[in-house]
Amino acid sequence: MNSISKEEYQQLIKGAEIIEQDSFRIKVLETKNNEMIKLFRRKRLFSTALLKPYAVRFVDNAKKLHSLGIPTINIKQMLWCPSIKRHIVIYEKLEGELLREALIKDQENPTELFQQFASFIAHLHEKGVYFRSAHLNNILLLPNGAFGLIDISDMQIKRQSLNTNLRQRNFEHILRYQEDKDLFRKSLDLFLLGYNSSSQLIDEQSEEIKQTIKDIIR
Repeated sequence: MNSISKEEYQQLIKGAEIIEQDSFRIKVLETKNNEMIKLFRRKRLFSTALLKPYAVRFVDNAKKLHSLGIPTINIKQMLWCPSIKRHIVIYEKLEGELLREALIKDQENPTELFQQFASFIAHLHEKGVYFRSAHLNNILLLPNGAFGLIDISDMQIKRQSLNTNLRQRNFEHILRYQEDKDLFRKSLDLFLLGYNSSSQLIDEQSEEIKQTIKDIIR
């Protein structure tokens, strides 16, 4: 990981569009070269990020997902800027449509999109991917019809498929927003059909998952 000066950082972001920011300054930018610049700060004085920074987790998760054949971002560079106390990750922009927007459109002219999305989530769970940030604005519908993951810092990849408890907890993350709950409520049967057909769960476990989702969207 290379260190850069404040002047080099300012040159790096020159002309880039701010995509996301908060009270702690800029978080994500998009350059004219179709690259994304993501800045990471340590949120607490004492945390696990002291041993393994969020930027390192982000890069590691991208590598692991690629090794599993799961579409995600392509990392180009990781940097450290001491003067602003930020790790910086530069990666290629992953082209696609936010899944929430795609599913909203799909409600008007129903297709198999919801069922395909369910199969993708089941595939992640079977591969041991516990994606805490898996809400519908962190998943893209790619131009080739596949699904891709973005904002992948908050993730664990287990050696085995997720147990029922972790799957249930993951659905709580996926359905954290009311507008997503409304989408699921309208297409729940399609989602369950897609999820169950692509998972290795026994009937009793499938019923637990079904009840969990119903309780969340109620």
